Amino acid sequence: MEFDYIVVGSGSSGSPLAARLVEKGASVLLLEAGKRERINLTRVPAALIHTIGHDRYDWNFTTEPDPSRNGLVEKWPRGRVPGGSSAINGMIFIRGAAKDYDAWESLGNTGWGWDSVLPYFRKMETADQGSDNAYRGGMGPQRVSALRWRHPVSQKFIDSFVNAGVPLNADLNGRSHEGVAWNQGSTYNGFRHSAFDAFVRPKLKDPKLTFMDGSLVERIMMNGVRATGIAFERDGQKLKASARRGVILSAGSINSPQILMLSGIGDPAELARHGISTVVRSPEVGRNLMEHPGLYVLAELDIPTGNAYTSALGRLRAAAEWALMRRGVLSVPTAQVLAFLKSAPDQNEPDLQFHLFPFGYFRDNGRLRVPKRNLVTILANVNYPKSRGHLALRSKDPREPVAIYPRLLDHPDDLDGVLRGLAWIRKVASTPPFGSSVLKLLDVPPQEAGKAANEAYVRDATVPFLHPVGTCRMGNDDGAVLSPDLRVRGAERLWVADASIFPRHIAGNTNATSIMIGERAADLIHP
Repeated sequence: MEFDYIVVGSGSSGSPLAARLVEKGASVLLLEAGKRERINLTRVPAALIHTIGHDRYDWNFTTEPDPSRNGLVEKWPRGRVPGGSSAINGMIFIRGAAKDYDAWESLGNTGWGWDSVLPYFRKMETADQGSDNAYRGGMGPQRVSALRWRHPVSQKFIDSFVNAGVPLNADLNGRSHEGVAWNQGSTYNGFRHSAFDAFVRPKLKDPKLTFMDGSLVERIMMNGVRATGIAFERDGQKLKASARRGVILSAGSINSPQILMLSGIGDPAELARHGISTVVRSPEVGRNLMEHPGLYVLAELDIPTGNAYTSALGRLRAAAEWALMRRGVLSVPTAQVLAFLKSAPDQNEPDLQFHLFPFGYFRDNGRLRVPKRNLVTILANVNYPKSRGHLALRSKDPREPVAIYPRLLDHPDDLDGVLRGLAWIRKVASTPPFGSSVLKLLDVPPQEAGKAANEAYVRDATVPFLHPVGTCRMGNDDGAVLSPDLRVRGAERLWVADASIFPRHIAGNTNATSIMIGERAADLIHP
């Protein structure tokens, strides 16, 4: 098997990248570790309740104990199916702030400023919301839709934010990134619209594209420092494929650095521990792990919430609404409302993000369970974390997951940020009209409990928002894993294009940015 390019990973970045390379006339092998679906369960938006934590769809990684959170061990879901995490995520579509990308450029990443990336955000989407053509796209493969169902409690939540002094924003993906707004989702006509569905599925019959699922990459084949192909396993067979022009890893922030290390690219001391010879010295592979730390706070209300659909009659009604009209609770992303705000006047940019889920759930051993109570979930996270975790190989066996060391609250500023998020949760939960319906915040210490109680609660309750980035960061300094054109420094004909390239985190969920990276990579990559 010989191709112009081999792309590893059919997720949010790999799918647009592979599709655009094919459009440029290149022959492409797209490899995906997950298996194709037969019943297309992931296309039902609400089915994430079943796919997250299920090994059929989810890598279901387990972290190492986090000493910054009292030794917490937790599950980190990552998509293991065509579409990657875009097939099991909450379908929240948000680009991040313009200043985020200008910050990337100021860190030495020429060509990654807002003016450079905006055309790719516009190119990739067809949005049914937002009339400002200077910011939104109308001809791209990725569909971005307004909510087809809005719970009344969500409007109350928006009104309370406005009453608390946060401006209403008609389009958080438009001119301004600050304020409170209705969420937009990566959905289309009531279905999830994953990156694979948007970019790859329409090209599966193109002879220039070869898609192979169930393919676990074992290593990059190297001739000296030049990438020549991929060794992988499929259906119990050991296979190899050659790349005339090069290899691109789009396996995500967890698996891309793992593949680099298994191929001899990383910290020589770390590689030697596992009997792997160093091909390219790159000590920061797997380092600089950034994640949004924050809180999921359940609020119990005195009015019905989305949990009413857990009854037998509610489930029947939800199924009928979706089957007949592609509307209702089964048709929409997890979050109905998003907000970005400056938690204090001295903040230069919105430092906190909020979500509202119009339902509440508990997590049992990684799986989600929705109880029969009038619950909603208020989420608050720090946008620009200063804490850094890392990844490490457990062995040179590609089937063994890497060790994940999150350390979410290592930096005191991140602890302070989550505490400010807690204060805002209390504020909006006591501001009418939403606050008038709140009976209590579950497990949150009372307002008068004091600083020590709040800090203890935050240490126990802070969780990742499942936006891991930065483990193959780009930059122009000697420590960067990638140069700004996404080449692996010290290697030839080898690139990485996914969320692992982030040099700094963004204000927002990472799916839209990852798609943009794939779009831009297709123009940057050449032999």
